[in-house]
Amino acid sequence: MSFVVMAFNSLYQYSWSVLSPLIASGLHINFLKVSVAFTLFALFSTASQLAVSPLVDRRGPRLIAPLASLLSAMGFLGTAFSTSLIEFYAFWSAGSVGEGILYGIASNAAVKWFPDRRGLATGLVSLGFGLGAAVANPFIGLSRSFREVSLTIGIVELAALTAISSFIEYPRGLRGVDLAVTVRSPSWWLLYVTFVLSLVPLVSFSSSLGRLTDLRGYLFGVAASLFPMSSGLGRPALGALSDKLGRPRTILASLLIIASSSALALYGPVLAKVVAVSLVGFFNGAQIPLFFSIVGDLYGEAFSMSNNAAMYTGKAFSGLLGGVVIAALVEDGYGAGALVIGSPLLASALMLAALEARRRGR
Repeated sequence: MSFVVMAFNSLYQYSWSVLSPLIASGLHINFLKVSVAFTLFALFSTASQLAVSPLVDRRGPRLIAPLASLLSAMGFLGTAFSTSLIEFYAFWSAGSVGEGILYGIASNAAVKWFPDRRGLATGLVSLGFGLGAAVANPFIGLSRSFREVSLTIGIVELAALTAISSFIEYPRGLRGVDLAVTVRSPSWWLLYVTFVLSLVPLVSFSSSLGRLTDLRGYLFGVAASLFPMSSGLGRPALGALSDKLGRPRTILASLLIIASSSALALYGPVLAKVVAVSLVGFFNGAQIPLFFSIVGDLYGEAFSMSNNAAMYTGKAFSGLLGGVVIAALVEDGYGAGALVIGSPLLASALMLAALEARRRGR
């Protein structure tokens, strides 16, 4: 059930690069203005998850999940009937609130239920976050109107997602450290900044794939489909690997591969760019479940949704960097590559600092 919820959630992020040009054309707005909605998505999805997570940790998700599903469906239904930029922003933000809550509920079901194989479990649930868009993007790409696409997705979400999400439950009797204690640790904040920087390439390629890579036509369509698909497949693969090698080693190795693949996607030959985009998706998409798993490892399961919701707020800063900032840099014609490539390199250095601080008990 959590996998299916994640599949619907993925449309807000991984279908954006295909859907946003249709919205820009239909509402007669430019690239930068439509990119603001992607940053609003990042802000509202993270803030809503943080606000609701203490209640879900204590009471469970059975009541909250269907309400969040209604909001998620409203985002697409409202977008379908939007006649102005402000209306679109409002409905997309409301849908992002629902998406954020559902993301936290679904991902933490894996963290709470499977402590012995947490990496694999969170990866399998998070796999839906890639595959959902991989299925939907070819159909969105064939459409000439954002209205018919948004209406179709909204109706399906309203019917299916509301029913499915109401059956998700959490186990009882769990142990862990609550958020008030967690955030007092310097190692937590080092881990947090690492998380923010690690996601910049993922968000950048999600929001501005065509502009960053200069891929066009058929090759852009291939890359736009492979990116979310590889992102989904990488999550259980790297999650299972992290159960054996350890979360820190897996994250560090991933960050170095992400940096090199990002460089190839921006500056390599055309066909190599398609392969590199897939590699960024494979290794970068896995970072969120890997970080959720390491938070569960370090701080326990009882308050995992609260702790991971706090960690997930980092995605808002990643969304700002990889959404509006990247869009502005692309429009100006300089600086985008340095941000996309440099962020995972800096994240790897901070990860080492966080591990050292944790080793010293700080």
